[in-house]
Amino acid sequence: MQSKFSPKITVRLSVSLRLGLLLTVLLCLVVPVLPNSSGAAQAQKYSNNREIGVFYATTRQNDSPSGRPLYGAARHLDIGLGQGSTEYGVATFLKPNSNIPTIANSPNWSQLRDEMAKRDTYWTGAKVGQLNRLSDSDFFSRVKNFHGLICIYIHGYDMTFEESARELAELADEYERRAPGQEILPILFSWPSTGNKADYTGDEASLEWSETPFRDLINRLAREKSYDTSIDLVAHSMGSRLAFWYAMAQSQVPPGSYGSTPFRNVILSCADIDYHTAEQRKGDLQKCTERNVFVLTNDNDGPLLTSQALHAQTRLGRPADGGIAIRSIATTGNLTASKSADLLSTVNSLFTANSNNADNKDTKSSLAKFALNTFLQKKNSGNNTASGPGQLTESADIAAWLATNPALSREYGPKAQLIDDSGLVTVNMGHRIAWPLLAGLMLSQPTLSPFATSVVHKRPDALLLRQMGDTPTYLYRYNKINLDRLSR
Repeated sequence: MQSKFSPKITVRLSVSLRLGLLLTVLLCLVVPVLPNSSGAAQAQKYSNNREIGVFYATTRQNDSPSGRPLYGAARHLDIGLGQGSTEYGVATFLKPNSNIPTIANSPNWSQLRDEMAKRDTYWTGAKVGQLNRLSDSDFFSRVKNFHGLICIYIHGYDMTFEESARELAELADEYERRAPGQEILPILFSWPSTGNKADYTGDEASLEWSETPFRDLINRLAREKSYDTSIDLVAHSMGSRLAFWYAMAQSQVPPGSYGSTPFRNVILSCADIDYHTAEQRKGDLQKCTERNVFVLTNDNDGPLLTSQALHAQTRLGRPADGGIAIRSIATTGNLTASKSADLLSTVNSLFTANSNNADNKDTKSSLAKFALNTFLQKKNSGNNTASGPGQLTESADIAAWLATNPALSREYGPKAQLIDDSGLVTVNMGHRIAWPLLAGLMLSQPTLSPFATSVVHKRPDALLLRQMGDTPTYLYRYNKINLDRLSR
């Protein structure tokens, strides 16, 4: 039997429902323009498809274990063993508007540079939204259930956790724009770099200390990933050494063993590793790779020039000249026809400074960049020259060697290619990675597009050429990016 109170209850509920709906509509209209509503607006932004998650595995100590993670420059020790202990998690960023076109669609160099600058400006200011730790089991559960491309990124020296996460987010964003519908799982391996230019040798030590955790991570990813998932390894600057150390360890694994070739592609960008050491071990790296090893070099990379001066040896990412020659020129102050600068003393003042004064650091940085640019302008003035729009010619000595014996020309390896991106990333851009180029190389069908390239060769470094008897027995081919046209 229906209660006599039912009609009244029904009416009251109906009125309440109407009031609730009205309030909801009013709130939706008012909240976006209310002052101090940034939290609500941010929550709204992160609820749409502009959010991108960067997963991470880090050997940095978490200085805030009970709250939002805070990863600094301290090492995360495995107490009792002293080894590196890895912590997992995910950091979210807000991507630029989805209607921004991929860089690959830029009609010309001028617009491409403008778009790169805009995108870099956006990502330089991008902040981590959510930063959440994941348990070991949660992290690898996501790996198991993922189907697509896993991109592992190792950052270089002088990088904080947040800076390196932003770089990977920018790269993953461009990949998604170029390969719509293709899934990508970006994973950052972040080691305890201090984010301080003065701590180069300290960063070297922390990178070496992180070698075992990195090797363990790669081996487990190779075991746990789904059969239809590939792994691309992208390493920048000093971080490239981990790729070679991993390959050297894997060389002890019997051929054909499970996980002996964990990578689809390996991309080394401005690798800060001894050139001759890389030459010695590149075979091991190719054995770990199913398809390609892409080595991106840059004659205009300031940190690599500094590294050559400090180590007195050529670096893989900048094989333009020998480190001994750089140190000799730097210490004599003979960078130009007039004695205008001393590169090594300027660099040393930057790298060994103990002052925390921000103005002092900015001054040192400006001086170093001036000296580097002065040196590079002098060194590059005799390099490949343009013979017409988009065309590059060999230097006179290289042209003569090739004319005598064309068979001198060879690739860096059966699976390895050299790409010269000098000019795309400049001294003033510091550690910025060539993300438009990297995104193309990560596609299922790797491409250098939209960049136009010419095949050039480079002189062997002074030590190697001397031991060849001053006449090269081979010359490596480089796909050099032209700076005046795109491949349209």
